[in-house]
Amino acid sequence: MSEWMEELDVVYGAWRLQLKMDEVLARRRGDHYDILLFENKLFGRVLALDGVVQTTERDEFVFHEMIVHVPLLAHGAPRRVLIVGGGDGGALEEALKHDSVESVTVVEIDSAVVECCRAHMTSVCGAAFEDPRTNLVIGDGVAHIAATEDEYDVILIDSTDPVGPGEALFQSSFYRNCRDRLAPGGVLVSQFGVPFAEPEWLARPYLRLTDSFTHTQCYLAPVP
Repeated sequence: MSEWMEELDVVYGAWRLQLKMDEVLARRRGDHYDILLFENKLFGRVLALDGVVQTTERDEFVFHEMIVHVPLLAHGAPRRVLIVGGGDGGALEEALKHDSVESVTVVEIDSAVVECCRAHMTSVCGAAFEDPRTNLVIGDGVAHIAATEDEYDVILIDSTDPVGPGEALFQSSFYRNCRDRLAPGGVLVSQFGVPFAEPEWLARPYLRLTDSFTHTQCYLAPVP
């Protein structure tokens, strides 16, 4: 009998999501996350971290194309890109499609996420981790931003929601450090969850962004 994966609303406790696990491909504890990767008849392969769906084969293109191509095209000619999070490799693959991009640094806190996705979700990441322009750093994105002296044309915050390991990526101090690591004309983009279901998760970090950046704007992507 197939198992069901259940995701609970951690903000209001008002809803829950269930997906049938037709086949479990990976179930392991990483350094920071409980990782579950399974096959679903409708969504294809599904990645969940700490019981929260992060991406699926069926709809990953919506999120990854929108979080990557909007800022890179807005910049015009990005050469150096930083992705904080993004261990599934989807944002990385999209960023590498831009001819101007010379290097993409991916800072993922949990190596097991990358390992599972390279083994089971190549439809999402392709061969992006093997690209010579890719620099994979296993570590804390907050610490990386605070310590590095590198400048980036675009910084993408492809994080989990603001609970657990992802919480620090939504704080004012982190946004200030990101601002300081942007080259002139640089662009930062961060995912803020589902604003219709979790409006506070948009409003609070957005207000923090406005304290560090002169020009801020929200845009939406309908991810099922």
